[in-house]
Amino acid sequence: MSLVLAPTAVRNLKGMAMLFSVLLTWSEPVPLNGILNRYTIRYSVNGSSEITNTTRDTTFSITDLNPNTVVSNIRVIAATGAGDGPPQMLNDITTLDRPCECCIMTFFLLIRYI
Repeated sequence: MSLVLAPTAVRNLKGMAMLFSVLLTWSEPVPLNGILNRYTIRYSVNGSSEITNTTRDTTFSITDLNPNTVVSNIRVIAATGAGDGPPQMLNDITTLDRPCECCIMTFFLLIRYI
C-alpha cells in the first residue's frame, strides 16, 4: 500500500479583470501527489459572503459581474483522494469600469465590415 499525500499548492495563479468578469488561470501543483479530483475556487464579491465553485480545469471565469466590482479573498485549492492542498491566494481584482481601448477599436472595426 502506498502513502497518498495531499497535493501541493497550485502554481502561477493569475487573474485578469474584464468588464463583466474575472478570468483566473493557474498551473497544476508539482508534485501533484496523486490523481487530481478537483480544484476549489473560493472568493467574495464586493464584500459579500464567500462563494465556492469547483472545476477540473486550470481556468475559471467569475462571471455575471458589474463594471467596477471588487472580487476579493480569491483562493484556489487542489484536491486529490488524500484531501485538499494548501490554498494559493490572489489580492483583490476589480473589474474594468469601462471597455478598454482595444475592445472599443475592435468593436468599431467589426461593425465597419458587417
